Amino acid sequence: MRWSTGHGTQGVALITALLMVSLATITMVAMATHQKMQARYTSILIGRDQAWNMVLGGEAWAKAVLLRTAGDNAWDSLDEPWAEKMAPMEVEGATVWGWNEDLQSRFNLNSLVINGKQDGIAMGIFERLLDRLDLDPLTATAVADWIDADSERGGAMGVENDAYSRLKSPYGAANQPMQSATELMLVQGFDAKGWARLQPFVVALPGRTAINVNTAPAELLSALAGNISLSDAQQVVKSRFMEPFKNMESFRNHPNLVQAKAELQTLTEAHVDVKSNFFLVNAQAEVGQGKMILRSLLRRNPTTVVVIRRSMGML
Repeated sequence: MRWSTGHGTQGVALITALLMVSLATITMVAMATHQKMQARYTSILIGRDQAWNMVLGGEAWAKAVLLRTAGDNAWDSLDEPWAEKMAPMEVEGATVWGWNEDLQSRFNLNSLVINGKQDGIAMGIFERLLDRLDLDPLTATAVADWIDADSERGGAMGVENDAYSRLKSPYGAANQPMQSATELMLVQGFDAKGWARLQPFVVALPGRTAINVNTAPAELLSALAGNISLSDAQQVVKSRFMEPFKNMESFRNHPNLVQAKAELQTLTEAHVDVKSNFFLVNAQAEVGQGKMILRSLLRRNPTTVVVIRRSMGML
């Protein structure tokens, strides 16, 4: 019995044609998908570029406000224009918002060591801050050893290279001023949990800076002297919103600080003050699918505001 090859040939041709149509369809869909993805990616890049320009504009605005208000008073307080948060607002198709933070409302870790030696007053403040936050105050010495340039332990609880070299993943002490307060997580005695508790109250700024009593939180104010309770510090914070401290004498004479006045007299302007020079600008912008955040460390001088460093990222 013979089989006819005509129908078989037609079947093969039909299948081949269907395969070619399918391949063409798949190719077209892939090309369309690729083009769509490219268009979306391009849109995001354009949006991010525009958002970057917007946050730079926010930084420029913050610098202008800080410079304009520099001569208004001999003090810096949270009722001034620089401290007002910018609510999200529409600007040329973008959503922009941001705020300024007084970094001298925090304890500067680099104030612990001055000219190669521990600053006793700063050490006392930091130890009390640690104690207020239920952290070990003795670890303050380990922080000072991390910063100072020598390899000698600064006290019984001091920690230097010999201790860090014995760790499972060894490293050395920085032996220089901190570039970021996050370095605390490398210091013996601190961990992520302790850092999370301490983070809102510390900063790493160039050199020694005074704590601004007009902007510092109650926990830090209570650490300025041994007999300032947290409740007394909280009352100080409440009252300064109505009447900021114009000088350190008005701060020391606050009714809730009477018992601490003698100890507060020992603090110099290098440790506490009513004005600030270092600020952090947080600027954010959203343009379409492009989002950007900028954090700028600013130093305000008598006639200028200088950007010390920037960090950026995509939200």
